[in-house]
Amino acid sequence: LISLDDGSVVVERNADTPVAPASLTKIMTALVVLKNRTDTNQIITVQSDALRNIAGTGSASGLKSGEQISLYNLLCCLLIAGGNDATAVLAVEVGGSVEGFVKMMNDLAAELGCKNTHFDNPYGFDSATQKTTANDLAIIAKEALKYPVFETISKLNVYDLPETNMNKERRIVNSNYLVNPYRTTYYNKYVKGLKAGSSESAGKCVIANASKNGYNYLAIAMGGGELDSDNDGTAENQAFMDANKMFNWAFKNLKYEIVTREGQFVCSVPLNYCWELETIKLVALDEIMALVPQGNDSQSVSFQPYDMENSINAPVKKGDKLGKAKIIFAGQQIGTVDLVASEDAKLSVFLYIKSIPLVKYIFIAVIVLIIAYVIV
Repeated sequence: LISLDDGSVVVERNADTPVAPASLTKIMTALVVLKNRTDTNQIITVQSDALRNIAGTGSASGLKSGEQISLYNLLCCLLIAGGNDATAVLAVEVGGSVEGFVKMMNDLAAELGCKNTHFDNPYGFDSATQKTTANDLAIIAKEALKYPVFETISKLNVYDLPETNMNKERRIVNSNYLVNPYRTTYYNKYVKGLKAGSSESAGKCVIANASKNGYNYLAIAMGGGELDSDNDGTAENQAFMDANKMFNWAFKNLKYEIVTREGQFVCSVPLNYCWELETIKLVALDEIMALVPQGNDSQSVSFQPYDMENSINAPVKKGDKLGKAKIIFAGQQIGTVDLVASEDAKLSVFLYIKSIPLVKYIFIAVIVLIIAYVIV
């Protein structure tokens, strides 16, 4: 579970473990299409060669060879119904071939910084090397949400495809039951969209975004099974159940709180060349807010100073930036803050000169000569 407001990770387990993505792959498929086609009203003719790529694979939206359909409606078939036929048509249209499109997918994944992702196909079919991680999918999903048309389509429970030259008007239904009010076990009125999927290797999977009272989250659950977790005699999709558990817990418990106050004491550092002070106090430059369980505040955190010297040389003026500190809550970093001097520290010229090695030797020599002179 990730906060879409500040990017912080709220809940995480095995987020960097490579796993099969199933139809969550189609989020990347749609993203590549949207990055390369700006006119969603473009009419595309369904090619028979494209349909041959997915013959017998299921998850089709009823497209026919020669059918003329808009890019927008193909995206609806892709994201709502999970249509492999629409996927194939879009891949050939945008990439020239399925192979060319897959290369575009992998190139974009690398460009976005996905370090553990490789695609072999745009559909989400299981293969030995088609892998990704929850962290990489979060990167892909957040990029996709930058396109309003993506969220507009993915949040629809049902959509009526307009009549075409080859098909009458027909209804497609979203496979993401979190947006389906008739699926009462899973429905969450705060969920705004994205995608669900499943396969033998991937198990049950879902990526969903939800918003409530100004708080926005992205949930990713992968590798789920089916289990009667509410003892109603029916096995539930655990990916949907886990996504809802994360959303509900976050909405109930998390709140932006002031975790560091301006001028809050953080640490003291040894001070050199100053008569009045042996150490100087470092305080927080700014007020910092972070997403934490309600009731926690600036007294609930600890600090780990870094990017600073082991000791500070005078002179120092109040407000001078002298380092930084990580803000730690429950063992996790939730932010950083600049550290500044809390007061002035004047330079003692005598202490500074005394610290110079040559001056020390001269001083000792003078003392020795004076003693010798007195003795003589």
